[in-house]
Amino acid sequence: MRALVSGSNGFIGSHLVEALKKRGYSVTCLVRKTSNLNWLKGLDVEFVYGDCTEKDSLYKAVEGADYVYHLAGVVRAVDRETYYRVNFLGTRNLLEVCNKTNRKIKKFLYLSTQAAAGPINPNGEEDCQPITDYGKSKLKGEIVVHSYSDRLPVLVVRAPVIYGPRDKDIYTYFKFLKKGLRPLPGKGEGHFNALYVGDLVEGMILAAENENSSGETYFIADEKSYSWKEAADKAARAMGIKTIKINIPRWLILASAFLSELSSGITHKPALIDRQKAKELLHNGWFCDITKARESLGFKPRVSLEEGLKITASWYKDNGWL
Repeated sequence: MRALVSGSNGFIGSHLVEALKKRGYSVTCLVRKTSNLNWLKGLDVEFVYGDCTEKDSLYKAVEGADYVYHLAGVVRAVDRETYYRVNFLGTRNLLEVCNKTNRKIKKFLYLSTQAAAGPINPNGEEDCQPITDYGKSKLKGEIVVHSYSDRLPVLVVRAPVIYGPRDKDIYTYFKFLKKGLRPLPGKGEGHFNALYVGDLVEGMILAAENENSSGETYFIADEKSYSWKEAADKAARAMGIKTIKINIPRWLILASAFLSELSSGITHKPALIDRQKAKELLHNGWFCDITKARESLGFKPRVSLEEGLKITASWYKDNGWL
C-alpha cells in the first residue's frame, strides 16, 4: 500500500510517516522546496515537491496513492486570506487532483481541529461555531472534503491540543517551567482535551483503514479533559523541578496579544499569540466526545497525559532544546 502525506515534514506529519513505515506502507511525502526535512532524514520515503496552493504541482504526488493523508495547513497567519487560501483552497485543490487523476484512492483523510467545531463539542457540522479565522478556515476545509463524498471515500479527523516530541508550541511552555515559572491563563480553571501525538497518528491510521469510515467526522482525543492548572502541574512534575505559579489576568493576555499583532504587522510574520488565539486560550470549555471513535473504530488512547509529558520533556532535554 502507498500513502501520500501532505505536511509530512511537520510535527504531526513526521510522526505519521514513521507510523506508516512501521506498518509496511510505501510513503510519498509532499513537501515544498523550502521545507525543512530534518525529521524525515533516514526514512525510506519518496519526496515529491509541490504546494497545495498550486494545483498543477500536485498531480505527480497523487499518482498511485492508495491513501491520502492531508495534513498541510497553517495554524498561524498574518491575515485571514492566508488561512482561507491554504486551509480551504489548498484542500480543494488536492481533492480536485485526486478526483481527476486517481479515483482508486481507498481513503482521503483530512486532519482538522477542534477549533473548527468551536468550544463545547458540537456534534455535527450544522452546529459548529468556530470563534477564530483559523477555525473557520478549517471548517471550510471540512465542508469541501465532505462535498466530495459522492466521488471519493473521504473522512475528517478533528484533533484537540496535540503534544509530544518535536512540538514547538508546548516547548514554549516548558521553557518557562525550566526558569521556575508556571504561568496560567486566569485562575487556570479552563478545561480542554489533549492527546499525545503517537495516539493521534494511530487513531488517524485506524480511521483511514476502517471500511466504514467514509463520509464520517471523528474526534480523536484523550478520554478526559484537564484544567490548565492540572496540565501545568503535570508538566512541572514531568520536568522534575519546583515552579512558582503565576496567574496571568485576562486583560494582560489580551494586551500582550494586541502588542504581538502590532509587531506582526511590522515584521510580516505571524504572531505567536494574537487576540483570536487569546480568545481560544481564555475560553473555559474545549471538550471532545470520542464515543464515536471508540465505538466505531475501536480507538483507545494508550498514553496518559502524565506519561506523554514525561516523554516530551525527556525528548526536549535529550535533543538540547532544554
